[in-house]
Amino acid sequence: MRLRLPALTVLAALAATLLAVPPADARAASGAMATYRGQGDDVVSIPVTAVPSIVKATHQGESNFAVWALDTRGKQADLLVNAIGDYKGTRAFNVLTARKIRSFEVNADGAWTLQVLPITKARYWAIKAKGTGADVLRLTSPSRAARRITLQHTGESNFAVWALDDRGRSTKLLVNRIGDYKGRVLLPAGTRYATVEADGAWTISR
Repeated sequence: MRLRLPALTVLAALAATLLAVPPADARAASGAMATYRGQGDDVVSIPVTAVPSIVKATHQGESNFAVWALDTRGKQADLLVNAIGDYKGTRAFNVLTARKIRSFEVNADGAWTLQVLPITKARYWAIKAKGTGADVLRLTSPSRAARRITLQHTGESNFAVWALDDRGRSTKLLVNRIGDYKGRVLLPAGTRYATVEADGAWTISR
């Protein structure tokens, strides 16, 4: 019995260690929904991801607020935010190309927050969506056929809307105008998400 006790003790300790460490998927899931806060310039490290995701960003300040997604080599991959003063909006990254994003580079003069989420957590888009500023919208399922949608924007800067497929990859630039806009465009079949870039109020009806 004295020979077996040390072995049992080692096995028990090993089992306890394995149970205490969460699976890799669980750690990635929790990291993918993390919220980061700061003041002024900073570089925020996140769990490496190459899948389409969204960032909900806020800033309270008077000067430039810019957020870049950086790849594993520290190269700028996606410019998520470039605004002056206070800001609140949702932007997507890894929708044009699949790059391994490892961190966010923040330039700010005030307090800011970044909430990183899977693109599946984007705001639900039923029949009519409306908002102000940048946002990402999500349909319940990919559109079965191409259909006309009506878009309207009241603002002074760029108004751009992209259609994304079920994986969150960009498929078509629907609108790219400056200032006020109202028109109808064709939403491609297979669309699941849409990204909106705007400085004013907008509506999208389907």
